[in-house]
Amino acid sequence: SRWETCWFKVELTIPPAWAEREVHFVWESDGEGMLWRDGQPVQGLTKEGEKTSYILTSSLKETEPHSLTLYVELACNGLFGAGKGSMIAPPDPDRRFNLSKAELVVFNRDVYELLVDLEILLDMAQLLGEENQRSFQALYTANQMVNVCDVMDPSTFPAARDLAAAIFSQRNGESQHTIHAIGHCHIDSAWLWPYEETIRKCARSWVTVVRLMERNPQLTFACSQAQQYEWVRSWYPGLYAQIRDFVAKGQFIPVGGTWVEMDGNLPSGESMVRQFLQGQRFFQQQFGRICSEFWLPDTFGYSAQLPQLMLGCGIRRFLTQKLSWNLVNAFPHHTFFWEGIDGSRVLTHFPPGDSYGMHGRVEEVLKTVKNNKDKGRVNHSALLFGFGDGGGGPTQKMLDRMKRMSDTDGLPRVQLSTPDQLFSVLEKESSQLCTWVGELFLELHNGTYTTQAQIKKGNRECERILHDVEVLSTLALARGGTFQYPASQLQRLWR
Repeated sequence: SRWETCWFKVELTIPPAWAEREVHFVWESDGEGMLWRDGQPVQGLTKEGEKTSYILTSSLKETEPHSLTLYVELACNGLFGAGKGSMIAPPDPDRRFNLSKAELVVFNRDVYELLVDLEILLDMAQLLGEENQRSFQALYTANQMVNVCDVMDPSTFPAARDLAAAIFSQRNGESQHTIHAIGHCHIDSAWLWPYEETIRKCARSWVTVVRLMERNPQLTFACSQAQQYEWVRSWYPGLYAQIRDFVAKGQFIPVGGTWVEMDGNLPSGESMVRQFLQGQRFFQQQFGRICSEFWLPDTFGYSAQLPQLMLGCGIRRFLTQKLSWNLVNAFPHHTFFWEGIDGSRVLTHFPPGDSYGMHGRVEEVLKTVKNNKDKGRVNHSALLFGFGDGGGGPTQKMLDRMKRMSDTDGLPRVQLSTPDQLFSVLEKESSQLCTWVGELFLELHNGTYTTQAQIKKGNRECERILHDVEVLSTLALARGGTFQYPASQLQRLWR
């Protein structure tokens, strides 16, 4: 089958001469991979998602194991499936996937940090504009760094880095816009691959996030879809235990409150209620809390009944960005109150960068501020960073870019944050916000609601049958006797 995976056994020995050095295992392949160590998944490997290495040690000690056996499970698909000729084409049964690199390397952290410094400075020089003195300061600083740095002499690197640090440490004024950066990894449960590959994508993405959290305790990651948590819990219990630990620490943050990121128009109202019921029940049982934000970044429009349903399920906040895809009419707000058909209102935020997969670049934070349609009303906004749709998630480089922009004059403040922190400050600033009444209509993806009619008909029939089973079961229970209400079976069918 084209969707099967293959396994590679990797036996490696780190040379003793690499003592005190940072050592990585590098793997580059066209197909997505998962690295296993001691019977557990430890790192997702996806070239398209800029994840091609696993840190074996940050500083090799004599007491650490120098000989290891690792395993790589490799899938015959990339981040966006295995389409023939185009991403959304049917899978190509003759497509071949190559392994181009499997190496043991010494990683030069000082060179890496210098390159990130230069990237940020050059982006500032190019993007802040000739009328902005900070662009020239960044340009001349980068030039000075090149002058003092001898690439063959590592002893010159600190002086170059000090020049960059001087620029990054110049602070903003009090009124500067604050961007709340939140790690994110949108994974379509059903798109260009079968469900089993979705499960592997979840594991690859989330284990990579766990590794990043171990090295970056300030990293936060918002993650929706209870179904995907349940898949990982079933398939990867060791990884799931680590995720639960980081949920308890407040870094791995369940959001959404629904079983999956569902369609916002076709399901019946009762189906939408069950989405929240099953999602919130799962998060309460597994993590001891329900979600306070509805999280639906990639659904094709939003019914006007949703605010009422959200409030009924304990949710007063909503995040999406899909309406930025409108073909004709640009939606007029990024932060506003959304009012439903019964007058229910929820605080709604669209990240002004119009994406749920940012990379922490200067260009993106500047766009976030420039594009914000509610300037003067609110001075905070979200930036969701990490590869998405086919999984992937954040990278260390994204974090390192934003660390340099935490409070640098000429750029908006960028702070690692949480959905709760973002919405809490938006609530405090909400007195001047506008209200949108009724449906949030997406002017794109025309035809998706009129194709695949048999699937849509079958879904509606299932909704009707489940309703009838519940009514009849309730009547049977009310009559007394030995009838047992089929709660667990009904829960399984709804899910």
